[in-house]
Amino acid sequence: MAGSPGNDGTDAFGNTQGGAPNTPQAPPVQDDPADMGMPSVIEPIVIDDCGDSNPAGLSPEQVDTLRAGGGTPPRLLYPYDATVFPRGMVPPALMWDGNEAEAVYVHIESTHFEWFGCMTPQAPNYLDLPPEVWEAATARTLGPGDPYTIEVTPMVGGAAHGPVAISVVIAQATINGSIYYNSYLSAAAGGFAGSILRIPPGGNAELFLGGLAGCYGCHTVSANGERLISYVGVGGLPGASYALDPTTQPNPPMTAPSPFAGFTGLSPDGSVYVAGARPVGLVAPQGTPGEPPNDSALYETDTGTVIAGSGVPPTAMMPTFSSDGTVLAFSDGAATGQSLVLMDFDQAARMAANPRTIHTDDQYVGWPFVLPDRQAVVFTRGANSQYSGLGAGVIPGTNLLGPESNLYMVDVDTGQATILAKAMGLNDARDTTGYVPFGAEDLGKNYYPTVSPVAAGGYFWVFFDSIRHYGNAGQFRQLWGAAISISPDGDYSTDRSHPAFYLPGQEFASGNHRAFAALDACVMDGEDCLTGIDCCGGFCFIPEIEDNEFGIEPVGTCTSDVPECARRDERCLTDDDCCSPDPGEPFNTCIAGFCAFIPLE
Repeated sequence: MAGSPGNDGTDAFGNTQGGAPNTPQAPPVQDDPADMGMPSVIEPIVIDDCGDSNPAGLSPEQVDTLRAGGGTPPRLLYPYDATVFPRGMVPPALMWDGNEAEAVYVHIESTHFEWFGCMTPQAPNYLDLPPEVWEAATARTLGPGDPYTIEVTPMVGGAAHGPVAISVVIAQATINGSIYYNSYLSAAAGGFAGSILRIPPGGNAELFLGGLAGCYGCHTVSANGERLISYVGVGGLPGASYALDPTTQPNPPMTAPSPFAGFTGLSPDGSVYVAGARPVGLVAPQGTPGEPPNDSALYETDTGTVIAGSGVPPTAMMPTFSSDGTVLAFSDGAATGQSLVLMDFDQAARMAANPRTIHTDDQYVGWPFVLPDRQAVVFTRGANSQYSGLGAGVIPGTNLLGPESNLYMVDVDTGQATILAKAMGLNDARDTTGYVPFGAEDLGKNYYPTVSPVAAGGYFWVFFDSIRHYGNAGQFRQLWGAAISISPDGDYSTDRSHPAFYLPGQEFASGNHRAFAALDACVMDGEDCLTGIDCCGGFCFIPEIEDNEFGIEPVGTCTSDVPECARRDERCLTDDDCCSPDPGEPFNTCIAGFCAFIPLE
């Protein structure tokens, strides 16, 4: 991905400017494993951590008792059944209810992986899965056709209670890049009010902006990971922009002041942003607290200068760009925040045009975010003009009730709006009790949806903050993620979401919200890469490796040389650019400038 629009009329993602959304129409094809630098035969693996030197120190007789099971099984509080996890993240914790267990037996099994674990809980009825076990499991996933069964049997008073079992899916891809989120009373920031933290790939949260340097919040990150804009509560500044690269250290110097920095919409290359409108009469939190009402407008990021004649209407609240930069979405202040509008955006001309309302509601609709294929928009719907609940749960210890807010998705072509029931803890749109263990306490409080800018493993990945219990660890306003199955025909008129997962790596018990998944700034030709997404030239040359362990991504070298066809996660302009080895298999298509595969249905 290039860092700025190209001279050939393409945008930062290699897409042509403007044009209609790209609905996948290619014949069914899939990357051959050998073409991905992986062997076509997966060697199964069995890990037995219940032998004589098992981590829990159990005797053979105790192990036999747990394997046999019995008694009343507990409820598994986390993870949820049918969750889809990505690769490349900190492993999930297992949490269950009931009397405190002195040991726990865990059995995880899929087609090519099996683990027997006899473990001691790290906290009452809480177990972190060993990272090496989770890494081995994720390396052998076959995706949705190969679910993983997880069985948990606690030992209480020497007796087995279980097993309780769920089934989860591990996607065949990692979520590219880093995640930036806003936090209050973060320990990493020294407990100061507002800060921005970054979760690097596979890592834990680290301070990016905050601490003694000031109070930060209301941030936005460009899809290419090269610019960040944040409200700045220090020095009288309304906000500031920051340049990001792989070496950026915490609390970097600002690039330029950013007028009306609260909840801006940054273009994917970070060159311009739309300041969200703050209309009179709406309490919507899209402006800096205490600022007077303002109109929306287009600004140059690195100077903070307004761009005249951009076509951006003055009433665009909570604006966001599609990840290819060709679409601007916003909640319409002229319609009192009860309509969602899309406009075409020409990045070269810095012009918005062709407004069309895609959804009108009798409630407040906000925080629209366009899916990478531009066929649907994720948003929130609620009865309160505060949209996000303002302080509810953001400051730990404050009111956790908050206004009701639910996640929805509207199909761009039909205007059909659908509740993302499964992501929020419901079985379907008609369900009112949910599958979440704590019932009504964990329902109806979901805010700030954002979407990773590229597809991964046949899914789009949405992130949102939710006031709900994280298993038995307590109820806080924390960050959650959920997979959305990519539609082969571009139809998003039904719920395509999956049960949510707790975003690993974030600080627990702080008030966390609005997570932006952004690609890490690209690297130049000749540098190491895992996929073409890492490279400014768009391609990652990976030599054929005969004995590479399945699922372990081989390291390649960035290049601008265009191959005969683009492999998964390499740069493309159309579907025809993507490799098409085998008819009848999940097919590749060009989404937001990179080849991605879509499972057949």
